[in-house]
Amino acid sequence: MNISFDNPLWWLMTAALVPLLVHLVARTRPRERFFSSVVLLRELVRLQQRRTRPRDWLLLLLRTLLCASLALAFTLPILGGGSGGEGGRALLIVLDNTASMGASDGQQVRMNTALEVAGKAVQGLAPGDRANLITLAGYPDFLFDKPESARPLLLRELGKVRTEDATSADVIAALKSSRSQLRELPEHVRGQVLLISDFQTSAMQQVLNEVQFGADELCCVTVAQSHAIENTSIASLALSPSKPLPGQKITLTVTLQHRNGTIARESPLPLTVTIFADNLRHSQPCEIPPGGTCSVQFELTAPSSGGDWLLTATTEEDRFPADNIRHLVVPVAERLDCLAISPDRVQLGFMIRALENIPALRVLHLPSLPETSADYVVWSAPTVADVENIRERLAGGATVLVVPDFAGDTALTPLLNEQEGKIAGEICDDDEGWKTKLIATDDNSFSLFEPQSLSEWTQQEVYCRLDANLRGILPASADILVSYADEQEKVPALVRVPMGRGCLLIWNMPVTTHYSRQGYSPLYLPVLAEQLLHARGTSEHPEPVAGQDYLQLTIPTGMSAEDICLRRGDGQPVPVEVTPHSIRSEAPVLPGVYRWFCGDELLHIEAVNFPAEESELSSFQPEIEGVLMSADEAVEGAELSVSQPLWPWLLAAAFIFFMLELILCRPSKKAQQTSES
Repeated sequence: MNISFDNPLWWLMTAALVPLLVHLVARTRPRERFFSSVVLLRELVRLQQRRTRPRDWLLLLLRTLLCASLALAFTLPILGGGSGGEGGRALLIVLDNTASMGASDGQQVRMNTALEVAGKAVQGLAPGDRANLITLAGYPDFLFDKPESARPLLLRELGKVRTEDATSADVIAALKSSRSQLRELPEHVRGQVLLISDFQTSAMQQVLNEVQFGADELCCVTVAQSHAIENTSIASLALSPSKPLPGQKITLTVTLQHRNGTIARESPLPLTVTIFADNLRHSQPCEIPPGGTCSVQFELTAPSSGGDWLLTATTEEDRFPADNIRHLVVPVAERLDCLAISPDRVQLGFMIRALENIPALRVLHLPSLPETSADYVVWSAPTVADVENIRERLAGGATVLVVPDFAGDTALTPLLNEQEGKIAGEICDDDEGWKTKLIATDDNSFSLFEPQSLSEWTQQEVYCRLDANLRGILPASADILVSYADEQEKVPALVRVPMGRGCLLIWNMPVTTHYSRQGYSPLYLPVLAEQLLHARGTSEHPEPVAGQDYLQLTIPTGMSAEDICLRRGDGQPVPVEVTPHSIRSEAPVLPGVYRWFCGDELLHIEAVNFPAEESELSSFQPEIEGVLMSADEAVEGAELSVSQPLWPWLLAAAFIFFMLELILCRPSKKAQQTSES
């Protein structure tokens, strides 16, 4: 047993000597009186002193204990919580408060159990011991730069910790920093890291293998009661096309995932997916295979005007409802940007004239590719030096239409196969030229036309093309939409290849009147427009990472930063800070829908979704050199060394001593009767 003091007011203990001094110095002396015979009085005094002397000593003891208890209470003594050595103890509590800690796999949420363990550990510290608190949600947050003797502050901060719908940005950095703080402690201080977590397999298993602690430096407490929780989540939302035009038909694909850990499930799990789009609500049932994924598609129509369009997908809530909702903000554009790249306009011939007459496009002709982004890039005769730029645009989600160099193309082979190569061009010697033929008759890009009506375009003469070697470099994912009608249709004329987040169109047909008559067909413009609009493949919009990224908005021209505000979905304002050319949230944001306003005008909508990696709730047993215990074992062990404040008991003892003194000083009934007689 160890008794320590938070307040070194030892001099107050001298108050315990006051009753003794009063007893010795202020003893009452009877007044001397002269009587004729005092024999009887002397005998009476002797008998009275023999009766009262024990009571006087008992009163002295009670008064001394009363003063000593009051004085000792002011020193705030603590019972228990012995220090870990001659120089004390330093405890670094690494508390996992990521989203998975909000799961309930028993009678209590994992986070509540973790807070109980952490609180007991802090209460078990002696007053001189040091401690620090590190939380993991988002970026690791250190309460102090090093362990400090501030137990009351640490307990208050623990009371504020809550689980956040975010993953951890860098658990390795948090553990390495904790280990460094241990190594910087004085030699006589014993330090230890207390890692409290559910030890989520996807987030923690690899981390603990990379960070090595010394013997007895790390103690792991697992708060997961079950290591295999069944959970379903909405993994992703994808839209095709990703940036629709007003009123355009689009397809929304909802991907669901079933995470069952080691739970054996034989039958599929039935679910209902509900989509909210503006004031519309669509529902569709589905079944997820055990431990697998499934996709549900919805056919929607984009709003009739441009702007941000919010789509929300939900499923029935399960034991972990945070990942059963997902948002997607779709930019509906009045017009799409198209960059036409060629040394001069003549090289693009009648194609650039057609592009400029497509109402949905905003066309800009440039001799080389700029750094600005665009929805479409039409590139005439690219070379091998341009392949990297084309790849970057495809990876960013753009649609790239390539009109090859018919004298000998050097770009398509490295673009499609990452190998050097050249495809030769050929010129038709026949005055009638080559004719084309529609191959993908059921493709949506030709759904606007009747099959016989396309003959007006396919029968136009073509006099220049790449040879049949083009077919040999096409990947398996390529779709040949139009082919040349000669030689068993071996030479592709129009090819669509999904690449990255974008789509590549290979237009193996000349675009100048010198080598083609297609520009004279009235169907040329609608065929080109339909190919561009339908070549925009499914792509996921990059979105902020919950707990790690900030929401940022470039200040629009003519607007003041003071007039711009950011609000959550419930209308509550979000604190922001102003940078030279933009405005952003003061802290990383958590899942939800956020709107930028300038006064009452809506500027932009942004969605932050639940991190998909936190949906995996299965846990593991850490196999490291250290102590591993369950939450119950940790709480039970902490209770044995919990420091208990003694001042309430001392005040209670002082009150008892005072009441006993009053009882002893109360005159007896016999004395009262004698005085009355």
